[in-house]
This record gives sequence, C-alpha cells and structure tokens, in this order.
Amino acid sequence: MAYDDMHAVMCRILRYLYDCMRAGEDADLSKVSPSALGIPQPYWENIWAQMARAGYVDGVGYTDSCRLSANVVCPTATIAGVEFLQENSAMLKAAKILSEVRGFIPV
Repeated sequence: MAYDDMHAVMCRILRYLYDCMRAGEDADLSKVSPSALGIPQPYWENIWAQMARAGYVDGVGYTDSCRLSANVVCPTATIAGVEFLQENSAMLKAAKILSEVRGFIPV
C-alpha cells in the first residue's frame, strides 16, 4: 500500500523512529525506505529534509537547492517530532472515524 500523503508518511517514519528510540535500538532504514513506504526516492528525500528543517528529526543532513535532498545517516526523533506525531496521529484517527461514520449517515 502506498502512503502518498506527506503527513501520513511523516507519521509512519516518526512512529518507527520513536519506537526504536524507546526500545534502545538503532533505526533500520530499510523499514522506512522509499520502497517500504511505496514512494519515489526524491519524494522520500524531500520528506526527510522537511522533517530535519522543522526540527522533527536529528541525524539527517540536507541540501537546500532547487530540490531538497537528504542524507539520512543515523536518524532519531526529537521531542518536536514526537509532539508532531501525537498531534497528527490523533487527527488521522479522527479523520478515519469521520469517514467511516459518513457511511452510516443517510444523505
């Protein structure tokens, strides 16, 4: 299944990094690779660069030219990343519930 919504991809990456951090493990990038997420490499790099720029992750270098690109070395979630994850996870769950409820309401 492809995750083509930027917030959904960010939440998936941050959730994995946070779980690794809590378990005291290093992140295995193959679990959040472009192929694992079902997205193109340039989009994947852009997302990592955006998260680094926003302060959501550490261990990621990026270049800010005409196209953002990232060098993901040893990524970890920051407190800002965990807060983003918590806020957006709740919103994604609410959106899913609303879409399910909409199916029960006669139009």
